[in-house]
Amino acid sequence: MEKKERRILLETTEENPMKNYIFRVLERRKVYFKDFVKVLSHFRPINKNKPHPWNSREAKLRFAFTMYDLNKSGTITKDEFQDILEMMIGANVPKEQVNSIADRTMREADRDGDGYITFQEFCNAMEKTDIEQKMSFRFLT
Repeated sequence: MEKKERRILLETTEENPMKNYIFRVLERRKVYFKDFVKVLSHFRPINKNKPHPWNSREAKLRFAFTMYDLNKSGTITKDEFQDILEMMIGANVPKEQVNSIADRTMREADRDGDGYITFQEFCNAMEKTDIEQKMSFRFLT
């Protein structure tokens, strides 16, 4: 993704663009407190002195991956990525630009060219992203 496209994403997401999606998912089924806490644990800062499997870098990446894998197939298609982009920036960015961002991202992330982003390809694409910082917030500290 080019610098200009990243800037557009940042400028157009004033509030959490995934909140409506998350709420729709939660409305479809009963949510038990244990599951709710497990989801929240993905957003705890990583404590390198006291690691926990629920909020490791890999767990955070896997959680993020599942947010893009809308049909739960274990891969992310261009259509799924495009749907997420529409939720995130679609109200503020022309559809052609959303399509362009989705196309470019697929070309960059889909290393084997099969039309899908696997979890490993997703991890490779996120390699330079500080996921620990971006997916962390402090609660009750």
